Amino acid sequence: MDYSQNNHNWDEFRWEKEIRQDEKRIRRYFQILPSCMDLPDEEDSIINKLMAQPDLVPSNADSSNTEKSLDIFFEGDEEHLDISDLKERRYSDIYLKLHKLSLEWNIIFVRDLRQSLRKTGLITTCTLSRLIARSIDIIELEDAQMPQFKISLLKRVLHGINDLMGQINSFSRQQSTLKAQLDIFCENLHNIREKAIDVLHETRAKK
Repeated sequence: MDYSQNNHNWDEFRWEKEIRQDEKRIRRYFQILPSCMDLPDEEDSIINKLMAQPDLVPSNADSSNTEKSLDIFFEGDEEHLDISDLKERRYSDIYLKLHKLSLEWNIIFVRDLRQSLRKTGLITTCTLSRLIARSIDIIELEDAQMPQFKISLLKRVLHGINDLMGQINSFSRQQSTLKAQLDIFCENLHNIREKAIDVLHETRAKK
């Protein structure tokens, strides 16, 4: 999501509230989508259902615009991060390690995970995707004077990693044949968590 129009003077708690709202908006969108998919007025139907919940409307949205589109809720950046340059960017190791783990998880999901666990496994896939998106946000903030925003993003990343570790440990208990493999997965997650904590402390020290 593009936060460039928001108030740069917000504290970390105001930013965290905005990020949580963004996550809630995304969850609601995917709840609504199946019932609206392929309708002639699909986008209008989704917009109306989202607008019916004022707490889902971004604080910087121009809801008075008569030509409403989903851009009100999901703003896209005009300039996208060049993935090929990630290795050269500060804090990129968090993204790169999460990306590597997501590839490992996809292999486990397709090749090894029991059929009865596949639905829950999709939640883990989505959790990893959300973490990767947040880690890219952190990279894009490298040169921005928005330490409070970065702190809030890092806190959401840490929350997501804790949640993800709980999910992986649950799979280990339910499918013991994967325990050794998933223990290594969790160890790598723990290392990413420690790196994120280091960046959080570093960012707080520079405020």
